[in-house]
Amino acid sequence: MGAAAAASGAIPAFTGSMAWRAGELRDDEWRFEIGPEVLGELERAMAEPLRSRIPVIAQRPEDYALDASRGLMARVRDALRKGRGFSLLSGLPVEDWGEEACTLAYWLLSSLIARPVAQNVAGTLVYDVQDTNRKPEPGSGVRPDKTNVEQFFHNDNAYNRCQPDYVGLLCIRPAAEGGRSGVASIRTIHNELREHHPEVLPRLYRPFLFDRQHEHAAGEAPVVSAPIFASEDRELKMRMGLYPLQNAYRLPGNELDEEGARSLERLKDVLADPMLCHNFSMAAGEMQFVNNLGTCHRRTAFRDDPARRRHLVRLWLRDHGGRGYEG
Repeated sequence: MGAAAAASGAIPAFTGSMAWRAGELRDDEWRFEIGPEVLGELERAMAEPLRSRIPVIAQRPEDYALDASRGLMARVRDALRKGRGFSLLSGLPVEDWGEEACTLAYWLLSSLIARPVAQNVAGTLVYDVQDTNRKPEPGSGVRPDKTNVEQFFHNDNAYNRCQPDYVGLLCIRPAAEGGRSGVASIRTIHNELREHHPEVLPRLYRPFLFDRQHEHAAGEAPVVSAPIFASEDRELKMRMGLYPLQNAYRLPGNELDEEGARSLERLKDVLADPMLCHNFSMAAGEMQFVNNLGTCHRRTAFRDDPARRRHLVRLWLRDHGGRGYEG
């Protein structure tokens, strides 16, 4: 459905397992555990790469005997595609294996969901999420994931052309305080707007500007234009990123229309409902995976222990298009 259908009022409700509220979730729908068999497979697979110093990004799961791992990750993938749209996988022994081995194991497991792709124009495939003590000012190019500020609900790479289908996060070290994760269903967000604020929903199907945060080729426009909601063949997708969206309209020459501003306020009103968001904390060795187009996620602000700084490792996963940032 395009903008014309949306404007006509023919906006459907979206149902199914990916339309949920926090109180409806069961742990067995989104929590998974790495058992001894998978850990044994991973240890055997990692022995040679770790000994010979072969880079993580050169590893392919098809080069190893990972039958139990494939079975586990098939269940995780089904949760992302057909279930609730997110999962938490526990059990990597960070203290025993160390950061390098756990990152390699995470890469192999994630690659069984979909292919890792570049996360910036520099071609970074394995991305460290850490506070750099910089500030995410408009036009600065500083991503909020490189700060300790709260990250409001968003989809990864909402501010550029090609979004990943899935996002993975491995927790190497949690924060001393804060940094809790939250996930919400975009179908439920959409349905709440449809029921309570139907007058603003058509505007969310029309384009907004997003600040590209310096992640583009030289000479290209610093903003991209895209709608927040789009649906095709009864599949709803969301491009949610209020931080780069608001920053785009702080750049010279860009002005947000009154209808657009009202629609964003109603969207924030809906997202303020605590029953829409499922919150949880990540411990060392846990991996979070989200369907990036079927859910949106957030992170609370955090405080670091200077001696043990919060450290997450992110992967973007997508099987279609090329492996580059532009897909």
